Amino acid sequence: MNNYKVLFSLRILKSILTSFVDSFFVLYFLDVSDNNILPLGIYKLVAVITVYIVIFLVRNIAKSKYRVNLMRIGIIIDFIYFLTIILLKDKIIHHIYLVGLLYGLEEGFYFSVYNTIESDGIANEERAKYRGSFTAVQSILTIIFPLLFGSLIYSSGFIKSLLIVLIIIVLRIILSFVFKDNNIPQSNRTNLKEYFKLTKNDKRIKQLYKVIFFDGITYSEGAFSYIVTIYIIKVFSNSFTLGIFTSIFSIITCIIGFLFAKCIKKEHYTSIIKITMSLTILSLGIMIFNCNAITIILFNLFQTISKNIVILINETSQSNLCNIEKIRKEFKGEFWIFNETSYVIARVISNSLFILMAYTNSNIIILLFVVFLILLANSSIKLQKVIEEEK
Repeated sequence: MNNYKVLFSLRILKSILTSFVDSFFVLYFLDVSDNNILPLGIYKLVAVITVYIVIFLVRNIAKSKYRVNLMRIGIIIDFIYFLTIILLKDKIIHHIYLVGLLYGLEEGFYFSVYNTIESDGIANEERAKYRGSFTAVQSILTIIFPLLFGSLIYSSGFIKSLLIVLIIIVLRIILSFVFKDNNIPQSNRTNLKEYFKLTKNDKRIKQLYKVIFFDGITYSEGAFSYIVTIYIIKVFSNSFTLGIFTSIFSIITCIIGFLFAKCIKKEHYTSIIKITMSLTILSLGIMIFNCNAITIILFNLFQTISKNIVILINETSQSNLCNIEKIRKEFKGEFWIFNETSYVIARVISNSLFILMAYTNSNIIILLFVVFLILLANSSIKLQKVIEEEK
């Protein structure tokens, strides 16, 4: 199996677990905490801070010949994380800091090197096809797995369903040893000051940080996905229904991934972002003021389209910028650390707002996320324009 296929498989398996955590884990948390969102908010806040601390502390190892071991450590901690959930069962809310710490360690070690390794392994001209194909395959699997998880949780309970999760993690561990790391940086020490000097006047990089910030508040480990799940649970109250709901919208994601890989051209990115994000923001506003099955379905229809399109476009641009000449050879590690700095600031803000929802009017917080989505759309459009100008 070549590295392209290994990276593709690792990303697919990781995405299944992420989907599980973002949906059914939220449902389980709310169930064992009697619908108190505070423990969930604390869990996320501890996790996102831990992710950044780990990435920063291992930054030099992430540029060494031993860097692939960091990814393996992350996968092993993922196993420990889910095993801990199995052992704690409904006592999980009493050990929220431990569970958040384990999740943060797993994500931190894994992503301290994964993005760099993937950007090395996929050429820029192949990236749109890679991302689109990944999204299509991922969505096919997330049609199957939510139904599987949902029916298992509904019939046997949340804990028993985690056995499938552990099998997925074992497959990821095996794949990590199949991977051959062939592009080790010459220098094994990061130089953040030199990287900053090199990129401080680059409009593309500066605009990318803005995109990352608003992405971190909303989609990338931000609280918005949890808030959306909570709204869905209000109307579709059990795990099996949640599984059906998730699977249906995965079909749309599959179509988007296929179109992105085969049909959508770069010159259309800006128009697509404008149209899809406008529909999402409008439908979200309607759902806030009139939450029912119809408004939730409409919002999730538009959000599924816009979220996947925006993530595909922005992640493709992010990875391509990582491969520009002045960064590609020796500053990829520094590139991702600066990216993570933007992410962590945004994620802390996002999850702090989520915690505030336990004490205040949740609609006010949701309206703030409407503003953040508008800013994400605007910054994403500007990024595409700057990239085109710099060509």
